[in-house]
Amino acid sequence: MHSFRHAGLLFLSLILTAGLGAADEKGSVKVAASRALSLAVVDLDRKNPASDALHDAFKESLSFEMSQLCNMPTPIKPVKLDAARAGWGLGTGTYDVAVVIGGTLPKAMISSGFTVYKAMPASGDQKRIICLVTRNEDPGLAQLLAKSFPEALKGTFFQKALMRYSGAPEDESTEWKFAGIGN
Repeated sequence: MHSFRHAGLLFLSLILTAGLGAADEKGSVKVAASRALSLAVVDLDRKNPASDALHDAFKESLSFEMSQLCNMPTPIKPVKLDAARAGWGLGTGTYDVAVVIGGTLPKAMISSGFTVYKAMPASGDQKRIICLVTRNEDPGLAQLLAKSFPEALKGTFFQKALMRYSGAPEDESTEWKFAGIGN
């Protein structure tokens, strides 16, 4: 009689162990690391037909400037978001940096955990205002971005894309006024 109980308990424990093992395999989480800088892009004029070209130009220009400073390739992976999602993602570390294109910084992007670098055109054109928002938790990256940002905006490829975005003649260029706003 005891042998039937022991056999039954052994059988039951084997079934439960096998079931738990299968559940662990199905419920596992895989994490993939990436060397690419994650960039949240907030475009305040989403309906602009030149938006995608401007986002690509900014990504390429910033990547080039950062690569020059680091002496190694610095890939950037942009993700288009609204201000609330970008602010949340930046705060949680989902994104390394955010750029706001086409106007003033939305309230959802203001935090004591962020530093904002603002580029305003000398012409005062609100559509050309660009803000770079960095996380204070990584001061080295923030410093590198602060050095790269002004140079990235001066690039010819970016300037042409910005002119198409703002409806200005492509041969025009923008002179910038930069401000670092620590929040």
